[in-house]
Amino acid sequence: MRDLLLDELRFSAGIVLSREEVVPRFRVMCPEGDWTVFVPLPDDIGERQRRMQLAYGFMAWKSATAFIMSTELVQPDCVLSAGIGRSEVLIAARPILRKPLTLGPVEWLDRSAVGEEVVALLPRGKVTLDRDTEAALVRAFGDGGEFEARRC
Repeated sequence: MRDLLLDELRFSAGIVLSREEVVPRFRVMCPEGDWTVFVPLPDDIGERQRRMQLAYGFMAWKSATAFIMSTELVQPDCVLSAGIGRSEVLIAARPILRKPLTLGPVEWLDRSAVGEEVVALLPRGKVTLDRDTEAALVRAFGDGGEFEARRC
């Protein structure tokens, strides 16, 4: 997972260096292959929780074994990728230096740098989804959905 995490961090760094904003994204590792899902996380807590719940549902639906969440933070000003697996949590960040725009070296962070709500997005054990939940996940992550998932 370390190499994939560093690839995701490099991708985010490239976005920042092109003067664009990094949209939070998940690379979800599943038995049938990896998926990428972009999930913007707004300031509104209710909407943010809804989207995080959908991300959890997607991972349960696809029987995820691990994921990498990549984002840009304001405080501290950095790009960050967190890899969450069944037996490991890896977190790497690169500070953003604004004048001139550059990125600092990769810094490996302690597990405490990511909240338990992120770690909890990886389903533990078997999760059964009812028909309505599965239909909502298809609408959200299927072709043309709000957060259309793409195979890596």
